[in-house]
Amino acid sequence: MPEKPYDLLIRGGTVVDGTGSPGVRADVAVDGDRIAAIGDLAGEAAAREIDAAGRIVAPGFIDVHAHDDAAVLTTPMDFKLMQGVTTDIVGNCGAGIAPHDPERGAVPAISMVLGDIGEARWRSFGEYMAEVERAKPAVNVACLVPHGVVRYAAIGMDMRAPSAGELDEMREHVREGMAAGAAGLSTGLIYPPGRFAETEEIIECAKEAAAEGGVYVSHIRDEGERLMEAVEEAVRIGDEAGLPAQISHHKANGEKSWGRTQDSISYIEERRAAGQDVTFDVYPYTAGSTVLSAFIAQPEGADPDNVLLASVPGRPELEGKTLREAAEMLDLPAEDATSAILRHSPGAVAIFFTMDEADVQRVVSHEQCMIGSDGIPTPGGKPHPRLYGTFPRVLQKYVREERLLSLEEGVRKMTSLPARRFKLGKRGELREGWAADIVVFDADTIADVATYEEPRQYPAGIDYVIVNGTVAAEDGHQAEHHAGTLVRRENG
Repeated sequence: MPEKPYDLLIRGGTVVDGTGSPGVRADVAVDGDRIAAIGDLAGEAAAREIDAAGRIVAPGFIDVHAHDDAAVLTTPMDFKLMQGVTTDIVGNCGAGIAPHDPERGAVPAISMVLGDIGEARWRSFGEYMAEVERAKPAVNVACLVPHGVVRYAAIGMDMRAPSAGELDEMREHVREGMAAGAAGLSTGLIYPPGRFAETEEIIECAKEAAAEGGVYVSHIRDEGERLMEAVEEAVRIGDEAGLPAQISHHKANGEKSWGRTQDSISYIEERRAAGQDVTFDVYPYTAGSTVLSAFIAQPEGADPDNVLLASVPGRPELEGKTLREAAEMLDLPAEDATSAILRHSPGAVAIFFTMDEADVQRVVSHEQCMIGSDGIPTPGGKPHPRLYGTFPRVLQKYVREERLLSLEEGVRKMTSLPARRFKLGKRGELREGWAADIVVFDADTIADVATYEEPRQYPAGIDYVIVNGTVAAEDGHQAEHHAGTLVRRENG
């Protein structure tokens, strides 16, 4: 009797396994949701075969910096899946949709940015994670406990230190989320209410994440002229709380600060040499994107020609316009336009052209740097193209065109490095017995085709995306069946 055939057999591709090792010609067999065999499988049969000749076969990409907390419950996640992302890490920048207190409601403006959750069926962070698991999302989802939401649950938007009892409540929220399998704690220290927190408060919360083997991930307090102070604070929090620290979307914002990533990276290297575990991530663009309200508090990109309105609920005619163009349409001085727009649309999102390519290249090329999209999945408008194109852009621009990275190193930054950092278990590498999260792409044609003018475009050059052994996308089309799952932190 012949042995049972494999469920899926990917034949003849170059396997880039995610570790940084050179690619090798091999076949990859899948049974169920696991990789069953890798090698010369010429005599084997399968229920379905994929011809990968001339293609790269790699682990599915891991987006370490996502804001899809609501989107994984309410959308098909096509903007991530179609660019090869098979695992999303949500809860970044201290923002999220859990824990949820129905009396307080969501953190102001969160629903307008992360998406409307309607009537939440969860209260605790663990209940939110269980809801994600029940939803069977299109991609795998790992979670960070968001400090800003935890703070809001305890003391609302008050600009003060928490009382002893309130701090205990915050710590309990973090403890509960970590016990449920969250990967760590995140902060967003330019956004209210997180920006009202003193360092010592964050250290106390981070200790709860440390006790469970988690990581501290921070949108630091300043990415411009006080960059070094902000990096030092994040490193101090990791050190005193006793857990690894990760700097989110590391950059130098504003022309006066260009080049300062030399100093920040040197400092991080010094701390690593001294034994502290510090890493960072980046998105591969010279423009960032966040809520327009942050522009008032962090005006590094004060030139209204450098601010592009991405999403303006209720005023779609302003979307895709610069702040100066919007001011002219509103018949207002440019300096008054931001406040006028926010009065009408407090959840408006903008794109800020504030970075230098040399800093981006310095950060993305560092061996400890991972890749995160930081995409904001607004239901309308013209989102930053990183929402659709981050991962192909790394392989197109920094691997193929700039030759800043080898193909194997580019893949490592998007697979095994983040999988190990966030303790995602047997993911991020192509190995027998590991999760069958796989992307098949053409290294010569993979490209980010999303633009600032037309951002909602799927990338070129990706043939197949496989999530937990199921072909989830092929030839530019997403499958109806969703195969993602919740991924809990796996210590050890």
